[in-house]
Amino acid sequence: MAVKARETLESKQISITTLGILMVVVVGYTFLYNQYANTLEDYRLKTIVGVISLIVMMGGFLISLRYITTAYEMVITHDRLTIDRKIFFWKKTVLEVKLDDIKKILPSEEAKKVDGQMRNFTLTNMDGKRKYVIQHDEQGKICCAKIQCTSKFIEILKKMVKI
Repeated sequence: MAVKARETLESKQISITTLGILMVVVVGYTFLYNQYANTLEDYRLKTIVGVISLIVMMGGFLISLRYITTAYEMVITHDRLTIDRKIFFWKKTVLEVKLDDIKKILPSEEAKKVDGQMRNFTLTNMDGKRKYVIQHDEQGKICCAKIQCTSKFIEILKKMVKI
């Protein structure tokens, strides 16, 4: 199973503006928590509010970390297209399509609604990486996978699919 093409789509580094907004939200949340906790007299209630506040902050941190560290690795072999999602060191195959099952490869602007599932494997807008829709047959339905890659990768995929 020789690899014909491989491409990795990684999220951009977090900008200074986004980092500043995140810091303002954290400081504001902490300030509001302190203001509310200082008005409470019951220590048991203070503890419950503190634990809930900590869980909310940790959940927000983990969710934001997921979006910051997500990467997609796309591999074309002689008979299939495989897309793996990596978050930190966890790697999961999220799409595996035989090249014979691919019906169309279109720019995302030209794609139409299909009867099957639409899956999105894109990140923010990046220079040199356009968004494309791959329409493929899955259990008798036409499904879509939206990917983001370079024109070289999509040309190799079109050549392998013979579209």
